Amino acid sequence: MKRTHHGDIERFDAWSTTYDRGVGQYFFGQIHRPVLAAAASGRVLPRRVADLGCGTGRLLEALLARLPETELVGVDPAEGMIAVARTRFAGEPRVRLEVATAEQLPLADASVDVATTTMSFHHWEHQERSLQEVVRVLAPGGRLLLADVLGIGCFGRLMRSLARGHGSGYRSAEELATLLRAAGFARWRRRQLWPGVPIYLVEARRAPDA
Repeated sequence: MKRTHHGDIERFDAWSTTYDRGVGQYFFGQIHRPVLAAAASGRVLPRRVADLGCGTGRLLEALLARLPETELVGVDPAEGMIAVARTRFAGEPRVRLEVATAEQLPLADASVDVATTTMSFHHWEHQERSLQEVVRVLAPGGRLLLADVLGIGCFGRLMRSLARGHGSGYRSAEELATLLRAAGFARWRRRQLWPGVPIYLVEARRAPDA
């Protein structure tokens, strides 16, 4: 398992046993809500959803309730986070958990209808390569739902300038568009989740005939 140069994986390993008790969980829950709504939108519900950077499985737990017939796959490079998630989903046949990075997903080609990632993308060391990997595992017409801080506006640019040890990939709108295009996404859109806060939900779609 590849270790990132900024040590984020080690930090999350150490954090895993107390992560769910942190005050930030309410904040993350608010970000999960629009991701859940987007994942469940459309005339046909997804057959398989993969959550990349799933942590202890909080979003997977919400998806499990929201999508009663969907197979869920949680992927995270921190072994401690996956260990906590395995306890959470013990005996749940619809949830599969894997220790892996986004740049090397243990999933077959075109096997996922929706991929989600929530406040994780800025931790990905090789973002372009990882997005190419997401395109590989998405079925034709499949979607990536990416919720994260972007380097847009004064606060977003400040986050970019201050980012050091806790993630470093806060992308501008132009940089993210370049990454998505290079990875092979056909189209994408973004919306700001709250006024004045540079957290966006980006929905990117693989071409239907890819």
